[in-house]
Amino acid sequence: MSENQNLVLPPKYYLDYFNYLLDFVKDKYKHILQENEWRFLRKFYGLSEDAQCLFIRFTNRKGLFFRTKKLEYEELSEIKDLLEELSQKEFVEWLNPAHAPFVHDLLLVNTKAELLKIPSEKAAKSIQKDELIEHIRLTEKPEFIVSQIASQQEWVKVNFEFETAFLKFLFFGNRYMDMTEFVVRDLGFVQYFQHDDDKLVARFETRKDAEDKWMLSDQAELFEQLKKTEEPEDIFDWFMTLNSSLHTLSEVAKPSLERLKYKIGRHLERTKNLELAVEIYNICTLPAASERHIRSLNKLGKNAEALALCQDLMAHSHNADEVFFAKDFSERIIQKSPRRKKLTTEKLHQSEQITIPSEFRGQVELGTIAHFISQGQMAIFSENYLWRGLFGLIFWDIIFDPSLVAFHHPFQRRPSDLHLPDFYEKRKESIHAHLDTFEDTDELLVFMREKYVANEGIANPFVLWLDELWDGIRIATQFIGLDKLKGILVHMSKDIAENSRGFPDLFVWDEENYAFVEVKSPTDNLSNRQLFWLGYFEENGINAHVLRVFFQ
Repeated sequence: MSENQNLVLPPKYYLDYFNYLLDFVKDKYKHILQENEWRFLRKFYGLSEDAQCLFIRFTNRKGLFFRTKKLEYEELSEIKDLLEELSQKEFVEWLNPAHAPFVHDLLLVNTKAELLKIPSEKAAKSIQKDELIEHIRLTEKPEFIVSQIASQQEWVKVNFEFETAFLKFLFFGNRYMDMTEFVVRDLGFVQYFQHDDDKLVARFETRKDAEDKWMLSDQAELFEQLKKTEEPEDIFDWFMTLNSSLHTLSEVAKPSLERLKYKIGRHLERTKNLELAVEIYNICTLPAASERHIRSLNKLGKNAEALALCQDLMAHSHNADEVFFAKDFSERIIQKSPRRKKLTTEKLHQSEQITIPSEFRGQVELGTIAHFISQGQMAIFSENYLWRGLFGLIFWDIIFDPSLVAFHHPFQRRPSDLHLPDFYEKRKESIHAHLDTFEDTDELLVFMREKYVANEGIANPFVLWLDELWDGIRIATQFIGLDKLKGILVHMSKDIAENSRGFPDLFVWDEENYAFVEVKSPTDNLSNRQLFWLGYFEENGINAHVLRVFFQ
């Protein structure tokens, strides 16, 4: 961090970034840009350099409205003249009654003291700002509000807000990343894997792909607002109307729709609208929706339907969580006993036990490590990050292979299909062929070490660049052996999101033996995913067990 503090960006760094983004989008997306975007580009290139800079300053900040008296940038002089140029070229407008439709945005950027000057019927000074805004909106006409604010001080509204937002959306492929990614990179806080720009491919093949993804993002934001103001029944009606209109949704947008369905289902479930939640879960394809669907049916007393879904889940499961949940819950329904001991509980009660000092309450894993060290063994945290590190180093070239059409801009930490079924299907042959190139464990270790050294510090979804991680990987690989590791890695690759979690907490070893240890305090329970990996390790001859830890 101290080295990065010495780096200084040039005065108009943001202009370089914005021009790079525009050039990138024109190159990758020229086939889907429409006249309004091309018109914006023509007009933007017609601005003076300083006017371009001021406009970019606006677009890099939140909101549509800005006080002119607070505009001050060291690299820009004569702000008033630049505002006049931007106004003449239609990039900004002086605040006027035509901005009444944007009155809520305008109210948000005013201070409470300024807002108290607006109502003709004065509000109490003790009122909260959000309540004051609502009071003003209910008691005053939008045109009057705008005129009152304009009379207090000079404001401008920024135009081309959609065009600039959409061009950034095309560049990043989402609406949560922004231009600060450039700054973070150039100040050295994050290193990204460097692909040549010509090897990066468009995230959206068609205009419809982009518009559908944008639309779902809009709807997800709208849902977050509706949760605060609307009744659950109205939210359900809104979504079902929306869903019925999506007859030809693009493939790239479908995962967003499924995530929205699940969020709505959970909201309806939490608000005790179980019948409505069941209807949403019934049309949601996310694996997590199956469990919620079954639980909701059970709460409604529809046990026959819940049992049928459990049986279907066991026959067509996506992951271990679903299998163990379906087994446990179906037995619970059949035996009509909510207190039936779960498979995870049975495993926990069969485990070994130790006692550690009470000073380790809240740090049970750390206390367990101290226990093993006191017995002459070595122990480190391993959990998921050791296994994900193994996976990331071994398959580094496959993960970052640009030919698989999964990298779309220079700030990607992971391929865009990482959590989709396509990830394994597209790379299946490469994964198996790559593993077959290693003849023994030593050869694998040499390869991983080369990848670690060559790529250390590069942001990625798997490897944490810590010295202790490499030591853990090296020793674990030597103990486990090449053949057993291959099976684990292939299984992980089939569903990264699910199969790269649930690994035991600790890796423990001495000169001759090793074990992966899942640590549980008296109040902890095993998850289904943890139970799966313990069972997998046992079946494949990898030493692993659960350890229950009590306090002195």
